[in-house]
Amino acid sequence: MKRITPVIVALVCLTGLQCKQASKQAPQEKQIATVPATDDVVMYEVFVRNFTPEGTFNAIIPQLERLKKLGVNVLWLMPIQPTGVENKKGTYGSPYAVQNYTEVNPAYGTKVDFKRLVDSVHAKGMYIIIDEVANHTAWDCPWVKEHPDWYTHDSTGKITVPAGTDWTDVADLNYDNPDLRAAKISTLKYWIDSFNIDGYRCDVAEWVGYDWWKACIDTLRKIRPVMMLAEGADPKLYDSGFDMTYGWSTYSAMKKLWVGKGTTATIDSSYKEELQKYPAHYHHIRFITNHDENSWDGLPQVKFGTLDGSKAAFITAMTLPGVPLLYNGQEVGYPTRINLFEKYTIDWSANPELQQWYSNALAYYNSSDVLRRGTLDQFSTENKSVLIYERAVLGKDPLWVIVNAANIEVTAKLPAALQNKKLADAISKEGIATEATMKLRPYEYHIVSVSQ
Repeated sequence: MKRITPVIVALVCLTGLQCKQASKQAPQEKQIATVPATDDVVMYEVFVRNFTPEGTFNAIIPQLERLKKLGVNVLWLMPIQPTGVENKKGTYGSPYAVQNYTEVNPAYGTKVDFKRLVDSVHAKGMYIIIDEVANHTAWDCPWVKEHPDWYTHDSTGKITVPAGTDWTDVADLNYDNPDLRAAKISTLKYWIDSFNIDGYRCDVAEWVGYDWWKACIDTLRKIRPVMMLAEGADPKLYDSGFDMTYGWSTYSAMKKLWVGKGTTATIDSSYKEELQKYPAHYHHIRFITNHDENSWDGLPQVKFGTLDGSKAAFITAMTLPGVPLLYNGQEVGYPTRINLFEKYTIDWSANPELQQWYSNALAYYNSSDVLRRGTLDQFSTENKSVLIYERAVLGKDPLWVIVNAANIEVTAKLPAALQNKKLADAISKEGIATEATMKLRPYEYHIVSVSQ
């Protein structure tokens, strides 16, 4: 056996001691998180209670590969916190009646389960944001008793529901209180610090002080990059730091067009109004359904005439400048409106051809710089029920979108750029020879480039 000299032993021991001390003193460098460019976001809304039969975080994980193949890259989870019981509505209560901002709904699982879901989403190269309900709490939120001064009071001194609503299951918060403002920022920091979520969708964002949103978002972005979606349409939300707002006006114009109460000029006017009102970097989410529209307004296949009508509407929403949004069940044509207060089970094996259709459409969208980053350069209003518009980006061949929003055959007059041309359908790869007009079947649509 070789002898080790005392000097070497001393050096080894000293080095080992220094390494141990260094490992104790120097914290591990936190991995810098990223978020996608807003132009590259395709968002999918998940109602945890209804997304799977189990209604849990863990049950979502096996679905992630399917969602990735569908073409979405950002999951938005509706509120994950415990739901209030006091004054609750329906069987389960509204997820927007939050009982505790820094706990998870025990019906959904544990915090360990939620962290596993976040990590699994990230492992797929996807991102996850959660709903933030800053405007109000459940009546059995501890703050109601511990900090009643954080709430809005009526003339008799009683805490009130949000003004002008029938939201009897929630109590309105008062952002004039500086202690509340600080406490709420802490709750948003918590989910980023503890679980590394990628941002928030912020419920009724316009009802909370814009100066508070700016302070909050600035604070969050000192921790890591985050994506922020406001449920609202006020241009001032972008000054507060939001990346995305709701495209309600164009959605409303689309619904009118599909039922024959509007024309293509209605959508053209709505889009031009957006350009005038919003900063150049604005991004509206474009949708044909979400949890509110589904619950209170109706199913896509009803609002837009038929299942084919809803497909034509989605092509329109996807190809207008903005961020496409899908709501769970949309891709299988779930036939029942999802009430916020009840439990449903979506059959993910239903309508596989529809799910494949959505996958094909989003695959093309994700591959197209023109659709994700291009401008809307020409918009034809010559046909009352047929949308025809051009999307273009520097250095790329432009794309034209043609959508018959009527449930009847229509002969549409084409813009000069599309007359007597050979067109190539980007999704079906079908060749189309045109004249001055084009005959379209009910709800027929095309995304085309000019080949000759």
